[in-house]
Amino acid sequence: MSKLTNNNIKSSVRIKNSHSVLNNKTMRRELIFPLIVGIILGALVMIFWQFNGRLNNQMAAMSQLQQVTAQNTQTVNDIVAFINQATNPQGAAATPAK
Repeated sequence: MSKLTNNNIKSSVRIKNSHSVLNNKTMRRELIFPLIVGIILGALVMIFWQFNGRLNNQMAAMSQLQQVTAQNTQTVNDIVAFINQATNPQGAAATPAK
């Protein structure tokens, strides 16, 4: 058994403190990299989520626009057919509106 002296006690305390400092820095590095990666991935998910929401809004607007266009096209075709029939009753059946 080694004799405990003041130097032995101080050196063992220094070794423990320097060892804990290394572990603390290592733990900081180990926590920072996943944290940065997590923040970046979280930001990407939020960007794609916002993009998906905007895309869904645009798809809904396009669907409504297509419905209105189809209704307006039918209305214009009916008006053109009516004008053709009123101005030239014999030729209206031969040349339908496109």
